[in-house]
Amino acid sequence: MSFERLNILLKQISSSNSYFSIENIIEEYFCNKNSPLTTIEQEKLIRLCLRKLSDWFNQTPEQIKQIKINFHKYFIQTSFLLKQKQLIDLLLNQLKISLNDYLTFLLIDLYEKNYLKLLNELEQEFDLTYIIHLPDRITNIYMNNIPICFQSKNFFHRLSQYIQEQLITYHYPNMVAQIDTNIKFICQLVHRAAKLGYTKYIWRPLYKNLFIKKCSNDSLWLRLAQYFLFETIDDIILYTIEHGNSKILDLFFSDRIIHLPLLEKYLIDTLLFRKQLSIDIVRTILIYLTMSNNRIEKCFQYVFKRFLHIWSQENFIRFSSNNQHLYICQCISICLSFNQQIQLNNDKDTIIMCVLNGIRLHLESTFDYIRRRGQLIGELIIKYIHLFSSSNQLIFDTYDKNHSEVLMLTKLAEIDQTLNDRQLSDDDDDDEETIMKKEPIVSIIEKPICTTNRIVLHDASIDDDDDDDEFESYDYSHDTIKLDVEKPKYIRTCLADLISTDKIDRLESALNMLPTLIELYKIECEEVALELVRILLNYNSTFNIENFEKLRLNNLIILCENYPLLISDYLCKEFYEKNYTIHQRSLILKIIQETAKKLSQINQIQTKIQDQLFISDDDDDDDNDNDSWHSIINKRLKLKTKYKNIETKKKKNLN
Repeated sequence: MSFERLNILLKQISSSNSYFSIENIIEEYFCNKNSPLTTIEQEKLIRLCLRKLSDWFNQTPEQIKQIKINFHKYFIQTSFLLKQKQLIDLLLNQLKISLNDYLTFLLIDLYEKNYLKLLNELEQEFDLTYIIHLPDRITNIYMNNIPICFQSKNFFHRLSQYIQEQLITYHYPNMVAQIDTNIKFICQLVHRAAKLGYTKYIWRPLYKNLFIKKCSNDSLWLRLAQYFLFETIDDIILYTIEHGNSKILDLFFSDRIIHLPLLEKYLIDTLLFRKQLSIDIVRTILIYLTMSNNRIEKCFQYVFKRFLHIWSQENFIRFSSNNQHLYICQCISICLSFNQQIQLNNDKDTIIMCVLNGIRLHLESTFDYIRRRGQLIGELIIKYIHLFSSSNQLIFDTYDKNHSEVLMLTKLAEIDQTLNDRQLSDDDDDDEETIMKKEPIVSIIEKPICTTNRIVLHDASIDDDDDDDEFESYDYSHDTIKLDVEKPKYIRTCLADLISTDKIDRLESALNMLPTLIELYKIECEEVALELVRILLNYNSTFNIENFEKLRLNNLIILCENYPLLISDYLCKEFYEKNYTIHQRSLILKIIQETAKKLSQINQIQTKIQDQLFISDDDDDDDNDNDSWHSIINKRLKLKTKYKNIETKKKKNLN
């Protein structure tokens, strides 16, 4: 169609007062298969019609039903040159301007009925971004009242069903018939959705309903599953590990960890040493690493030595949190349960030095739990991997053997982990069961309707439920009065209370008393000043103490103010050390900054300078007033002005 004719057509539609005045024109260009309109011209025509819909509804309300029927037919049944995503974009652009219920209905119906057509078009263009981000675009438009089919859970669950159908009806038969088939698009769909956090909705149905059931008996299905898992190494593997066991990992991964560096890096570096996983998942991974000789030689030996190296590092012992330290100890205990797979070879001397050095560093710690774990893990290592001639050559009697942590770590090292492997997770059905459960029917008791206008108040004396006669009186004779926590009187006692992090009351009292004790025992405190700074700086928990951060910062500033050379030099060195968090580094800078302000007395200097400036300003103002021409003129006027008394005038008139 020529440009002039298209403009005439668009002007005619734009100036129309009712839909039926131009119905024939629209139907001719929409429904005519031999329509002369190009793709761009169709897009202009549809955009204009969508914009005019609200006007047509207002001008001819009696024709609304027929207009809706016709437009539904145009959008759903007409074979446009436009693609489905272009039609959806046109509807979304109009919905951004005004949220119209009919346009919402049209959008949902277009999506539902032409779903396969939409995905086929996107697959041909390999347009992953459009389908993955469609729910977000619609959420940004509707905000709260998002259509059900575009809510993330339903959207990606349906996408997962589409992928299953494609695998079952198209790709798997092609593989059986030895025909080339390309699953890259649907595979990338899964990984892109997983990166956005929708692993549970898109991968779970595939993993649970398809691959677990079919892969153990069919090598072709196993190849398909492995393509999905290893095409991109990401959280799909983590989800598979979390909801599987060592047998599933052995089935899907086999010895690929040896030949795929990215898989090895993800399983070992990322999962075992960066993510602090639950101990059950760690056990599953370690069992998988011991299920073949190749994996034991290349992976398991390396993992055990790396755990041991971290455990014996001074920086790790000093700066790791309680949970991080316990996690490494648990991992070492599980590795020791596979002591038959641990081969010392030429590394025996290195391991002995590592273990003995680790025990020494743990014993030097001021924290009870670190000393206890260091002694226990040292005993277990020497006992199970036979570093010395006698397995009982190193025994400590300085910690509680019946402590819950000691029993737990000992049990992890003793049990046969292969017999303790997890079952497949069944928690995936929880959501579906909750959806399928019907809400209980609540029966509403009909109350008699009061015909009068009076408000009848409830009489409390009639209610028997509030009668307290049936309750027994509480016996207070066995209660013990909670005594106030004794405040530390000496700096060494305060230091001990700061170390005992499991006794919160004593810790809080020590934090409050520390500034006073520093002033009282300034000379004695210098000996333990660095130790106090290290303890306060390395607290990884805020505990249940009011104003904990404020108390800690105040104490550190007071220490640095009283011993500036000693503490500031230590803080400057520690700032560049490893294993400090961003919060700890910012705390160090804050301490140095606030201490510098106090030592320089900058606040007092500023106030003095400001006072002097104000005084000088006032003096200048006075001088300026005296010298100004206004003041001179006023003085002259006062001197020249004659004042007449009214009373004297009256007397003169009387005379």
